[in-house]
Amino acid sequence: MIKNIIGGIAVGIANVIPGVSGGTMMVILGIFDHMMSAISGVFKVHNPDRKADILFLLQVLIGAAIGLVGFAKVISFLFDYFQVQTMFWFVGLVGFSIPVFWKSESKNEKVQWLPLVIGMAIIFLIKFLAPDAAAEINPEFPALSVFYCLKLILIGMISGAAMLLPGISGSMVLLIIGEYYLFKSLLANVLSFQLIVLVPLAFIGLGVLLGIILSAKATKFLLEKYHSTTISLLLGLIIASTLILIPLEAAYDLPLILSSCFACLFGGCIVWLIERFV
Repeated sequence: MIKNIIGGIAVGIANVIPGVSGGTMMVILGIFDHMMSAISGVFKVHNPDRKADILFLLQVLIGAAIGLVGFAKVISFLFDYFQVQTMFWFVGLVGFSIPVFWKSESKNEKVQWLPLVIGMAIIFLIKFLAPDAAAEINPEFPALSVFYCLKLILIGMISGAAMLLPGISGSMVLLIIGEYYLFKSLLANVLSFQLIVLVPLAFIGLGVLLGIILSAKATKFLLEKYHSTTISLLLGLIIASTLILIPLEAAYDLPLILSSCFACLFGGCIVWLIERFV
């Protein structure tokens, strides 16, 4: 139970940071396969483990809600004062998780290089298309309408589908389609308990649920029918997502280099501790 909630918290935190993948966090914590199976299992006609699947998903969702809301200020503080080190912390988390992912998911299969290259190309294309994320949160929201609600469901579906895929950042995809700031603004104002905030978030939540279901079913199908190809593709997504997290534009000096290396190694230590004890 604790592992599932921690996994959900990591997914929630990851999905508010452009470039960081919630799916990769699930890989690090070893709940990726379980997540795919549980989501698909809930909607199976005959599933004797339905209650266990629902309980697992509730635990992860509770953790994700805690991560999204409870850690928003912590992440904002880290990015305000230690942005480069924070990014290298995530580089360590994701990078050191690559051997863990391959060891647990490859089933002694060899890497297929074409799917791996395609996976890396997808991430680099997303990064190339994504605009700058350094805009302020805008607390003004559109009036509720049918079109706006349908748009919110679509935003949620995109975010939910990307949430499960290792290496793909839901926030970065929303940046590309120009909806990241709306989502971030709504999330930042959730504790105001205004209907103009809560109702849109409810529609986004519905879209996220639909996106997660469709993404999980598609991923599970591909893993069952084309396991080696799919795992190699996912490996490419994770490798490339590690590379694009490196803040190349930073003005590096010796203290920043040393602190960034420490942050990266700290991320690696967390992966080692999780693999060993969680």
